Amino acid sequence: IAEAQNNRFIFGFFPEASLKYNISEKYSITHKIESQHGVFDSNRLNDELEYEHSLTDLQSFLGRRLSPFVKVDIGYQYRLEEGENTHRSIQQVSILQRESYFRIGHRIRIDQTFFKEEPLLFRARYRLKGQIPLQGQELDPGENYLAISNELIYMIQSSEDDLENRLTGAYGFYFDDKNKLEIGLDYRTDDYLVEDRFRHRLWFKFGYYKSL
Repeated sequence: IAEAQNNRFIFGFFPEASLKYNISEKYSITHKIESQHGVFDSNRLNDELEYEHSLTDLQSFLGRRLSPFVKVDIGYQYRLEEGENTHRSIQQVSILQRESYFRIGHRIRIDQTFFKEEPLLFRARYRLKGQIPLQGQELDPGENYLAISNELIYMIQSSEDDLENRLTGAYGFYFDDKNKLEIGLDYRTDDYLVEDRFRHRLWFKFGYYKSL
């Protein structure tokens, strides 16, 4: 049992959806909901599948486009989670690179999570994401694509710090400029800097992204 707790594995489902709309030529607002639902946890004493709602995040962002390839956002998140619901402030910069037949996105984000009794949790994050069309060199409406990303997160709370890595791969359906769907896997590992403990989580992820 101790070994299972020291090397914990979780599997579940991760649906998400977002809605984005412009409020001016440069400014936009994005609302997002995402939720994690566990069905297997190696910390349990038996191997039976058991459903557990892990968390639900409600997010809103105000974005400003500095150029066709650079965008900044400030955001707020309210997390619903057993034990304590939390508040989070988010700041990020997104940079887009257009190559010959694929796109590369860079995202630098910092966030601060506020608890009632625990110290502030601060995180610094960098994500690299690639989008590759599967038909031709350009992604046109009605075509499909692959999306691959990796995000490294450094977090610190009081005097304790840790690292987390998130690797995702998804198959995307690009219906048009305002609608797309992605289905894939999200693999997360953390507790790198915690002695005698390691956690890895695998989520079956599916998301719908709408623009007005």
